[in-house]
This record gives sequence, C-alpha cells and structure tokens, in this order.
Amino acid sequence: MREKKIIQFLILIHWTSFATTSVLDKIIPDVYPLWVGADFYTLFIKLFASLGLNDPAFATSALAVISFIEITAFVCYLFSLINLLNRKDKISEQWFYRGILFSVLLFSFFSIGDQVFGDRFTLLEHGIFWIILVVSWAVFKYNSQSDERMINFYWSKDVKIGVGVGVVLTIVTSVSILDFAGSTFSKKTDPVNGIEMFENVYKFDFPFLGDKFTMENTIKVFEKEHPELKINYIYTGPKELNTKKKTHMLLYVFTEKIY
Repeated sequence: MREKKIIQFLILIHWTSFATTSVLDKIIPDVYPLWVGADFYTLFIKLFASLGLNDPAFATSALAVISFIEITAFVCYLFSLINLLNRKDKISEQWFYRGILFSVLLFSFFSIGDQVFGDRFTLLEHGIFWIILVVSWAVFKYNSQSDERMINFYWSKDVKIGVGVGVVLTIVTSVSILDFAGSTFSKKTDPVNGIEMFENVYKFDFPFLGDKFTMENTIKVFEKEHPELKINYIYTGPKELNTKKKTHMLLYVFTEKIY
C-alpha cells in the first residue's frame, strides 16, 4: 500500500472514531457498565447559570446546536472513510474537508464559550484541537506528493528482533498490571476504617480507586458501628466524588452524640 494512502486511512479512522464517541457521549450521558459519559446538559446548565441565565432552554438549545454539528461532522468523516475504502479518492477528500470545516466551526464555538464563561483551561484544550484539525487536513491532502513510494512489510532480522522485544515487554507489563489489579481492585467498594482526629470528627483516607460506592459502604458501616453518633456534616477533599474521577480522596465526618 502507498505511504500516502496509509496515512490518510489512519487520519480518517482517528477522526471517525473521535466523532463516533462524541455523538455517543450525547446519546448516553450517564454512567453505565463499560461507558462513562460526560453530563454535558448539567455542565451547560451551570455555565449559563453563571451568566444569570437560569432558564434550561438556553442550555438545551446550545447542546442541540452542538450535537447537530457533531453529528454532521461524524457523517462527513464516515462518508470520507467509506469512499477512500472504495478508492474514490477525490470524493473522500471532499467529504473529509467538509468534516474538518464542521469540526473547526465546533471548536471555534467552544473557544468563544470558554472566553465568555471564563474557563481558560478548556480554552487551551479546544485551541489545540482546532490546530490539530487544520494540521490533519494539511497532512491528509499534501503528504507524500509522490504516490510511487510503497510501504513493504517483510520479516527482516530487525523486524523480528523488534517484535520479539515488544512481545516480551508486553507480557511482563501485562503480568504486572494483572497482579496490581488483583490485589487492589477489591478496595474499590470495601469500606474504609476511620480515625478520630478530634472529638466527634473522623477522617477516612480513601484508596486510589475509591469513589462514591466506597463512600456509601463506608458511611453504612460507620453508622452501624457507632449507633450513638449522629452525622451532621460530611466534607470531601477534593470535592469531586463520582465514578468518573479516580483520585485519592479524604473524607471528614462531623458527628455529635445522641443523648
């Protein structure tokens, strides 16, 4: 296969997959087995509320427009990939160009929104995506101007050595990961034992995999072991406590004795 064609296929497979997951993220916004979606609707509600626009119609309209652009971009990338597979290079290039235009438009909207809502971190992220899209188009259209260069795959001595080393390293890494998972994954739901830091104030040091399920089990066990205490307040640090962010967390429980 020609070098240019291989790069084009890789670019199209990447952006088609990217657009596919973006569309699925809108259709499946919640957490399910084998899928952790982002709740864009809630995020948009909060963003518009920060501007004093509390009516959910604003968030709904914005999300609908963004979803339409993402779906259109996905269709363009998919058609481009199908035409490239059918060796219709010119038509494939046209569809990919349309997909790039819609994606650039999308990230331009995101960048404007980042400025309006004051989110400088995602502004950098969306700006990088914008640049990558333009680079992808340039590479897709202009890479390897000579179609005569071919990529030949054959089992030379160097290839055999490289594959051998890769297989060994993959096996060693896989064994290490499986061993680590086997000894730590159970901590995801196991309750955590607390330490009384001050009178009626308990600290729980959660493991790396700890999330809201760990907290629920911990609180249940704590209430069972301390029927004489009433929980008044729970503080978490960091505050993000959900199944989407597996970060180390400290939980502080403020209680009082029941008389």
